[in-house]
Amino acid sequence: MRRPTALTLVLLALAAAAAAAEPVPGRFGRLADVEFSPARGERIAIPVVLARPARVRLRILSPDGDLVRTLGPRRLDAGRHALEWDGRDDKGTVVPDEAYIPVLELQDGSGARTVIDPRAGTGGEIVPDEALAVEVFRDGLIRYRLPAPARVLVRVGLKQGPMLRALADWTPRLAGSNVHRWDGWDRDRLLRVMDDPRVAVLVTAFRLPEPVIVATGNRRLAYPDYRRLRGWPDPVPPARIAFERDGRRLSPFASLPRMLQRDPRVRLEILERPAPGGRGRLKVRVDIPPEDRWWLEQGLYEVAFFIDGRFEAEEEHGYVPITWVRDVAGLAPGRHVVTVNVAGFRGQVGVRSAAFEVPPGASRSHGAAAPRRSP
Repeated sequence: MRRPTALTLVLLALAAAAAAAEPVPGRFGRLADVEFSPARGERIAIPVVLARPARVRLRILSPDGDLVRTLGPRRLDAGRHALEWDGRDDKGTVVPDEAYIPVLELQDGSGARTVIDPRAGTGGEIVPDEALAVEVFRDGLIRYRLPAPARVLVRVGLKQGPMLRALADWTPRLAGSNVHRWDGWDRDRLLRVMDDPRVAVLVTAFRLPEPVIVATGNRRLAYPDYRRLRGWPDPVPPARIAFERDGRRLSPFASLPRMLQRDPRVRLEILERPAPGGRGRLKVRVDIPPEDRWWLEQGLYEVAFFIDGRFEAEEEHGYVPITWVRDVAGLAPGRHVVTVNVAGFRGQVGVRSAAFEVPPGASRSHGAAAPRRSP
């Protein structure tokens, strides 16, 4: 048997390199960062580039991985193509505002199947503060920049005090300049937060998988209600949370299902108000609706109480319903605001406020009471 010459070895190596460099059957093209409002009848073109003819199927997934719509399968030639989606699910319902993941499935002439899922290697990277370049103006304008589509959290509150309003609750936003207009008030329009010298604004973000489809403009249907409408099971948190990929820091919120990222809705009821010449105490009851309570209880949480933006008490091992009684001694006669924050250890914070009056001559009762479980 003849031994291969040096030239033969070189040619064999080049052939092996060429085979290894053979392009994958296809890929996504760049999806334009444009507003897409299916509620207004708009469609979006999802670009696909094929290296060779293939049978193509595109699955549109919810942020929690549920199948929303399937486009195809279709047999397409090599080259550039655009698959259109009208923003409706497989039942004809216009999808709610959210970020939807396109997953491309290709089958070539040999029968080989390739799945291209943007979640496999993108998304979750923390956007650095310097890249956000946040600007807060006295008229309530909050402006920042995103290098890529991202989920954004925008909160306003008081330093050393409560969180008072979420302007964006890990809301999907497109790349480029973004603006939030804030009227300066808290969630319940009881406190003029912007005029308080302790005002604090938080803006943070993590990148979405790419490509991603951000739907906007549906004011009739929210994502949690849409999930219930579809009968999808409640998502559960992963057993492990990834904090790094290829040397880049990942947000811990990125690993959580969308339903677990959002802030809980809080109910605050005043059961007893201070009375002139009578019992000088405030008694409030805090609860969370069952549709939010189940996912908040996936982890630990605490319940904190504030009056006029100043800390009063907390229950570190939170539970609901919970009542809190506060002796009003020390509070000046007049209007005051009680605020509750229900804060999960994963970063969710639900907030509600209510106003009450301290009448002149309200007497002391039996002293302040610790929070307690309601019957």
